[in-house]
Amino acid sequence: MNLYYLLNYISILIPFLPLLLAIYLKIKSVLFVNKWKSVLFQIFLILFSLLLIYSRFLEPNTVIQKETNIETGFKSKIVLISDLHVGAFSSTKMLVKVIEEINSIDNVDFVVIAGDIVYHPKGDLRTLLSPLKNLKYPVYLVLGNHDSERNRNNYEEEIKAIVSDFNFYFLKNNSEYIEELNLYIVGLGDLWAGDADVSKISQFSKDDNLVVIAHSPDTVYKYDKSIPQLTLSGHTHGGQIRIPLIYKWFIPSKYGFNQGLYNTPRGKVYVSSGIGNTGLPFRLGIPPCIDVIYTQ
Repeated sequence: MNLYYLLNYISILIPFLPLLLAIYLKIKSVLFVNKWKSVLFQIFLILFSLLLIYSRFLEPNTVIQKETNIETGFKSKIVLISDLHVGAFSSTKMLVKVIEEINSIDNVDFVVIAGDIVYHPKGDLRTLLSPLKNLKYPVYLVLGNHDSERNRNNYEEEIKAIVSDFNFYFLKNNSEYIEELNLYIVGLGDLWAGDADVSKISQFSKDDNLVVIAHSPDTVYKYDKSIPQLTLSGHTHGGQIRIPLIYKWFIPSKYGFNQGLYNTPRGKVYVSSGIGNTGLPFRLGIPPCIDVIYTQ
């Protein structure tokens, strides 16, 4: 059995262990130093167990929507999602929920999927990703490090074939022009995979309405010039498990990106906190998010 799937199964039991320990201590009337300290310890175990249950079963399956207005000089309504991570920790059922949420949003110009489509998927990938074909809006998609990173399973060609059949725009260091919005979209390859050809951005000027999709927000610091009006990214998960004073140390960014809107020397960057999970099948303080971005 794949290690990640084994971890997923084990994680179903882990949240209940502190609760079981508290029950055991109560039944056995085990005392630590004195009665009140024992009672407080049992209360702590119960609360800790409830927190683990919430972060394992509830928050990862609670999809929220977040609306943001961004000054870009052009008008559009964009839905951004990232880090679906369909596979070991995230089921097709979750993907169905996300698609239904997006389709319930009115007047969307296009949807951006900012990479990391899979995470150690098992079984037929086309079946796992099949809910995506039900998206009713145009979709622009790039890959992330878990889709294409070197020295890992490379799902690039398979994902490309699948989403192309769904009539998505698969972007890897190329661009598309949306005539009705008068804007260009450049989708870059993944930075960690060494696939991000930022020279493609230099083909445009500051007068063009340019949106760049780059899985890692750190990619923006590879730009030669501040040309794009907006870069859309993911990768960080917003920390995924936001334990105060600790979680920022685990965010995979050299430049302090977390989630939300940033003004950088190379333009505005919006970072999605993502949908799925990696490392551990837990989320805390940062539920799966569909970002609705209004540019103006």
